Amino acid sequence: MRVLVVLAALVPGILAAAALLDFLDLPLTNAEGELHGGVNPSLPYDQATLQEGLSAARSVGVPPKRYRALLRQYWLVRASDEAGISLRDWDPQRKPAQNRAVIFAVYDFYARLYLAHPELRWTAFANLAGSVFAAAMLDLGSLPFGGWYPSMLMSMQKHIFMDIGTMHVAYVSGGRAAIKEMREATLIDAETAAAWSDPASAVMRFSYREQNLVIAEQFDRFRAHVPWGRAITYGMAALGPMPVPGAKTPTEYRPALCGMLPDFNYADRDARWDYLSKEVVPAYLRLNASTVRQIVTKPLVERVAGYRGAHRLPEMIAQLENAGCGL
Repeated sequence: MRVLVVLAALVPGILAAAALLDFLDLPLTNAEGELHGGVNPSLPYDQATLQEGLSAARSVGVPPKRYRALLRQYWLVRASDEAGISLRDWDPQRKPAQNRAVIFAVYDFYARLYLAHPELRWTAFANLAGSVFAAAMLDLGSLPFGGWYPSMLMSMQKHIFMDIGTMHVAYVSGGRAAIKEMREATLIDAETAAAWSDPASAVMRFSYREQNLVIAEQFDRFRAHVPWGRAITYGMAALGPMPVPGAKTPTEYRPALCGMLPDFNYADRDARWDYLSKEVVPAYLRLNASTVRQIVTKPLVERVAGYRGAHRLPEMIAQLENAGCGL
């Protein structure tokens, strides 16, 4: 009888250990966010099951690197649920019109994070920049040759959310201990982890990670994708609007052809980071809190509509006409 009692007591632990094994050493098969769903199709989408797996791994001292996919999925589900997004159904390969609600939900969520936690200044910056990014997704999706190009932009949006967005949710929920665990799981680099000691001062570091470690390779592929990749990424610099008050446009920052066009392609890693780090991010950091709050509380749908190509066509024509060149 005693043996049966002991076995009965051990069964829950044995079952938990068996379930945990299914969550260990999983690859991040969707690390860049280009597929539907989460980071690995073997992982569930409910927070409770994911939390149980994490608790089991932590309780027996499993190194975080072995449950890195589980950890990423947990915070991604948390972030998606809070943003009102069904992670299971989030598919960048759908058309922008089909993903419209998700496109807006991501940037609206960043705004809500900032309004609730003003020290998380990167989230407001992401909301400002996202209004232009969303307009580009919708514009490309309306073109006959759309297809792959808006899907890549939507993948980049998802990738940033999966990486930097989830870090913010982890920090709000678990503080620096949660960031430390993500670092130990090799989900983030040491410099980014250290920046969380003062998130209000980390906009530049988070932006560096976003542009140079998260979406850099995707931007490279975007530019290289024939036949329109190079033209579209150059157009982002030449015709893209500036959502950050006080910042120069790419053409104003590095003019060419008598000031009519910029002398760099937006997909060029070095040129893009030079522009963002020396012009756009500093301009954002110069804004006072009330100005930032005023911008992010303006309905995103209105800001995106104002940045759509059809709305801005007269402005773009005037920009070219006023460029000069002695014509």
